[in-house]
Amino acid sequence: MAMDRSDTSGLFLDRYGQRRLVESLSEIERHLDDLADTLTRRAVIGRRDLASFRRPKKLRAKAPAHEGAQEFAAKLENTLTTAIRHVCETRGLDYMPVGYTHPSGFIGPLLPDQARIPAGYDDRALSVLTRWLRVHVITFAMTEGCVEWADEIEGYAQDITTLVDLPPDDTISVDDAKVAAAYKQVVTLSTIDVVARKVGDICDGLNSRRMRTLIKHGKLRPDSMNPETGTKFYLLGDVLDAHKGHQRRRRASQPA
Repeated sequence: MAMDRSDTSGLFLDRYGQRRLVESLSEIERHLDDLADTLTRRAVIGRRDLASFRRPKKLRAKAPAHEGAQEFAAKLENTLTTAIRHVCETRGLDYMPVGYTHPSGFIGPLLPDQARIPAGYDDRALSVLTRWLRVHVITFAMTEGCVEWADEIEGYAQDITTLVDLPPDDTISVDDAKVAAAYKQVVTLSTIDVVARKVGDICDGLNSRRMRTLIKHGKLRPDSMNPETGTKFYLLGDVLDAHKGHQRRRRASQPA
């Protein structure tokens, strides 16, 4: 049971707790690129004893990539989205990513200080979720139940450091096998942008918006899904094949 950190201001999470939460969110953000490296096995492959975390739950989805990292990313996304949903429902707010004021489907003129969410924008990306909580930390602190969420997020901040910061003797290089290894990796709509950037040229033009287009047109189907969070997992090889195949068909259909 989490200790009571309420103070006389009426906040459920006091200033000290808010500061620790912001530090935890910032720590997670600093390691998101490292997490993507671990997910694609390009930087490190963790020891087997790193595959379990706080409140472990087995995923029924297949995970050809680093199992601990894949499970961690799915759990972290679920925790952040659930916490934000709880805050919005409790405080009567509509969720809007930081930096935007209107949904992508909004039709009408915008004021100079307003911005429409771009088409294909991934509002469940880990960096988007952590930033929202940092910016809305006071609103979060005014929401009942936030102390438990803050404790859990702090645990993820500690776990992500352990996961991605492995000693040199646990590091392996894929070098010449980069393409073959990349094809076997698992990605989600939330991780494809970072993964594609890390993998390099073979993923040119591939991002979450492109993935959504391929899915919408029936060119790409998930390899598996986490039944607890609804997160869909795709093999990067399948994504690349669909991405390149769709490009070839579009070029072939264009008049000479």
